[in-house]
Amino acid sequence: MDRFETGTLRAYYGALLTDRQNELIRLHCDEDISLGELAEMFSVSRQAVLDGIRRGESALTEYESKLGLAARDGRAVGLLAEAEAALSRGDSAECTRCIGAAKALLEE
Repeated sequence: MDRFETGTLRAYYGALLTDRQNELIRLHCDEDISLGELAEMFSVSRQAVLDGIRRGESALTEYESKLGLAARDGRAVGLLAEAEAALSRGDSAECTRCIGAAKALLEE
């Protein structure tokens, strides 16, 4: 999983991780702190840091596969972009359809 995807999923589900997993992922992905530096900061081995990050990323992936909040919001953003394009073309029917579909998605 790349850092952007990890950061996005952490924004949605970070509160569901353990405090340690959340902090390790935040520091490693957002602050770009190396595994060795994290190991030193937390007085654990580099392997323990890597295991914590991997378990956290695995949990984030599992939450997304079960809940799908990030994917749902991504689809809604795409529909709103389509609505905007339809509006600029003067196609009000398509714009209304896209907005309705986005609204239905967000109300699920």
